[in-house]
Amino acid sequence: MKLNYESPYKFREGFGVLTVKDFFLRSYDMFRDNVFARTRRPDGSYEESYYRDLYENAVSLGTALAAMGMKPGGRVAVAGENRFEWAVAYFAVLVGGSVCVPIDAHLKEKEIKEILERSETEVAIISPKLVSTYLGLAEKLPKLRQVISMGPAEDGALGWLDILKTGDDEKAREEYLSREVNLDDTAVLIFTSGTTGSSKAVILTHRNLGANANQVYTCLPFTGDDVFLSLLPLHHTFEAMTGMFAPMSVGCSITYARSFKSKEIIEDIRDTGVSVMCGVPLLYEKMLAGIFRAVNEKGGLTKVIFYSMLSLVRAVYFLTGQNIGFALFKGLRKKAGLDSLKLFVSGAAPLQPHISEKFYFLGLPLLQGYGLTEASPVVSVNPYNRIKFASSGPPIPGVEVRVNDPGADGEGEIIIRGDNVMEGYYRDPTATAETLRDNWLYTGDAGWIDRDGYLYITGRVKNVIVTPSGKNIHPEEVEADIAASPFVSEVMVCSITGKKSGREEVGAVIYPDFDYFEQFASANGAQLTDEYVEEKVRDEVNQACKSLADYKRVKVVKIRKEELPKTTTRKVKRYLFRNGEQIADG
Repeated sequence: MKLNYESPYKFREGFGVLTVKDFFLRSYDMFRDNVFARTRRPDGSYEESYYRDLYENAVSLGTALAAMGMKPGGRVAVAGENRFEWAVAYFAVLVGGSVCVPIDAHLKEKEIKEILERSETEVAIISPKLVSTYLGLAEKLPKLRQVISMGPAEDGALGWLDILKTGDDEKAREEYLSREVNLDDTAVLIFTSGTTGSSKAVILTHRNLGANANQVYTCLPFTGDDVFLSLLPLHHTFEAMTGMFAPMSVGCSITYARSFKSKEIIEDIRDTGVSVMCGVPLLYEKMLAGIFRAVNEKGGLTKVIFYSMLSLVRAVYFLTGQNIGFALFKGLRKKAGLDSLKLFVSGAAPLQPHISEKFYFLGLPLLQGYGLTEASPVVSVNPYNRIKFASSGPPIPGVEVRVNDPGADGEGEIIIRGDNVMEGYYRDPTATAETLRDNWLYTGDAGWIDRDGYLYITGRVKNVIVTPSGKNIHPEEVEADIAASPFVSEVMVCSITGKKSGREEVGAVIYPDFDYFEQFASANGAQLTDEYVEEKVRDEVNQACKSLADYKRVKVVKIRKEELPKTTTRKVKRYLFRNGEQIADG
């Protein structure tokens, strides 16, 4: 049995599936005099860049890249914090038919090198703080022939303004803009994991990105008057689509957030009139906790009134379906600096229902959605006026969702189909064939769909760990580094709830090599106790994780005194573990 649902809503008609080049030119033609981005200067004022500035800078940079020999299909890496220059570099690459390789600015050198090698990147356009790292890698990678800084020139790296000047020639600009770009050309290579040969690179075409931009445009109620806050890293497909493509589709302006600090986020929202914000569950959890903490610290009558009002709003909503929180909490939102906000969108990881519910009752609709890089990435999202707090919403227009082989409870693996679905995994036909079958993308996520067509995600069929901040971690790559220690016989990396944080964290279940421990202890005159073994294993894990990005590092370690349960082919039975503890088999 397979369930098939069409999207039950559409906010407006779409503009069609465009190449990224045509999408970019459409935005320039329609909105050239609109503010594209605002970036806070050190003195507190904001530097404004217009859509015409985005166009001029991207065409100049693209022309300069062409003069350097960058051809259609050539790879250009882009890495750095969210900033105007990041968007310029991204579009300069794609408008010229080259392939963009977005890279997480927080990866370690080992992980960056792996991506640059596998993608055969020729040019890297990076923020100033990354220049020394990339110049060092350029000496080791013959393919990487040029590093361009988003700031001033440095020894071996071209400066931003210098490179833009080389793209001023009108004839060369015309030749660059005349390059043919087709819907089925590769647009970006997204590396979902960064260090080992087992990591995957998602191939997204111009059709994939153009389709998802159009799909998001049709179903979310943002207009040209809205201001988006760009907070998540732009290398993340979720942010690139919802924090760059979405606002560009209607001529919105974008405020680049300075940091994840709550105080600075609220200042950026207040000072630039942010009305739409896309983020991950952890961010919203912290924001909500801050609101309630401020109320509780006030105490007395303020606290009593607040909770009484919240109870009233909740009761009225469940009795009538009307949300009076928009009116009752108007003063609170203004005092908190959130009165300009129209809606939040949450993605990249599951959101706890009570978070969405409380924000909604405070007059701040929080729309949970679902997506994955392989789908460009948006698959579903809650309608603005019909939110189901526990759901990821119905599929967006143009995306078909099914539950494959559902059980008696209706739960099964989520599979999707649409123009937004990836072409495949780069140079990995086996993984591609496993994931793409009969034009359906098998997501590896488990879930079910209700009678209204709303999607509910219940877990992950695949082994991928998704942190509360929306980071994807492949256990195998972390395991490979830890298993290199002679003190470790077996290791399984999984999600484990931390005792202090109460959140899902990256954990490791380890069976030590007790024979090696005996030899080591004897040679060093140490007493082989449980405490000694545990301390040494933790030290080894910390050492092994030093070469990994911070979010991939193991936070919780559990020691076993027996081997991990395995199949006859010696594969660990991961499904027998819950929160790092083994459950009964069968």
